[in-house]
Amino acid sequence: VEIADACDEILDRLEERYGTPKVWNPFPVYFERYRGDGIAGYTSYVAPNVAKVVCFEPFEKAKGGTLDHELTHAFFFYFLNSNFDLFLNEGLAQNSEYRRRESLRQTVYRRYNNGEFWDISQLYGRNRYDSGLRLYHEGFSVVDFLIARGGSRWLAAFMEELVKTDDVDATLRRFYGYQTLGELQDAWKVYVEGGQDRQSVKAIQ
Repeated sequence: VEIADACDEILDRLEERYGTPKVWNPFPVYFERYRGDGIAGYTSYVAPNVAKVVCFEPFEKAKGGTLDHELTHAFFFYFLNSNFDLFLNEGLAQNSEYRRRESLRQTVYRRYNNGEFWDISQLYGRNRYDSGLRLYHEGFSVVDFLIARGGSRWLAAFMEELVKTDDVDATLRRFYGYQTLGELQDAWKVYVEGGQDRQSVKAIQ
């Protein structure tokens, strides 16, 4: 019951932030012993449904972190009717890890200053993991910035249009005013260099 209640709370938060999926089918959530391979959890799919969510952490530790992350994957699978671009997918899931959000921002700042990040154009559309896990940290920060620009509901609408059209430049232009991924990257760099303060970001008019 405690696990079910926690999952309901997470999904309620996601609906409040992004809206309500048109379809939602239940799936099991498992907590299993850590395997020692660096993977904290995963979400699996058997189209058109989520098959299961697995966390390799105790329940209490997973709340606010891995459990929220994996349920965000499940939520957006149903919200967008798609297992969409990996860069934005992981960025949205990382953004749900509210207990780790500040430490994630510190990691982003350190990795950015160390020159470890790639151009966004190298990560968007890649759809496979990189050994440095840039998809996670850079994806988190770019999503964080886009939420600061327009809010969570605006980002959800952007994602719906992007999945429908598969035209990232046109969708960025329509929703955020950036002509290309390169323009988004330039604006995001200013955000990181300025301390990743959402309150300092100029909102979309």
